[in-house]
Amino acid sequence: MTTPACLDFTIYQGATFRAPLERVTVPYPVREECGQLVKACSGEPVPDADKVPEDYTGCTARMQLRREIDDPEVLLELSTATGGIELDGPWLRLLMTAEQTAAFVYGAVAPGWTSCIGQIEITRPSGDVERQYELHFALYPEGTR
Repeated sequence: MTTPACLDFTIYQGATFRAPLERVTVPYPVREECGQLVKACSGEPVPDADKVPEDYTGCTARMQLRREIDDPEVLLELSTATGGIELDGPWLRLLMTAEQTAAFVYGAVAPGWTSCIGQIEITRPSGDVERQYELHFALYPEGTR
């Protein structure tokens, strides 16, 4: 079982959004502290020798953005099939075009939104599905049109 990494991002409405995510695994519990992985029990930095890079060879990925996790409306779907997610070695890269982010409706009441959630699921060549990321996004409105 994979524990999803939880990350926060800002989407600037009308601007291209790119997020490169490098995934590694280690054989013990870890946490992020000041931008680096540390051992959960001791707080010591995780040595590079303990990090095993992810291998996305033959995998596909998808993510749906929703206002809330149980909201039936999908704000945007990204996938390897559509080019919104690229898998390369240990790297997973997200891409939202300027046109896609410009189409988001900013506001506190639907159809608008100010924050949303997306979960990235990886499908292995075996058919196994892993939820690897839970991403929280804040939408910052565009002033230049």
